[in-house]
Amino acid sequence: MGLRNRPAYRVVVIDSRKARDGEYLESVGHYDPRTKLLELKTERIGHWVSKGAQTSDTVGRLLSRYARQHAPTAEAVNGDSAVAATVPNEPISTPESATPTDTPKE
Repeated sequence: MGLRNRPAYRVVVIDSRKARDGEYLESVGHYDPRTKLLELKTERIGHWVSKGAQTSDTVGRLLSRYARQHAPTAEAVNGDSAVAATVPNEPISTPESATPTDTPKE
């Protein structure tokens, strides 16, 4: 896939007994490194992993990148982009044994 000096890659499911560039079972995505276009069928990848498929190191990195790109933002989770999540300014209680003692040394 791709042309000379214009690489493009398929993400495929292949039997470990087949040749690396041989016949594959299913194409589950593609990646264009020049435009950083990454499209994956995550439900199909999950299906194959549940059946015992192992992802390569490169596909693992691509999956984590895809997850970061398509993670729901805080606005989408809250449903309101104008309201920011706030944390109350309450002191955190610590056990007495965890606090340092201020006794002067002689």
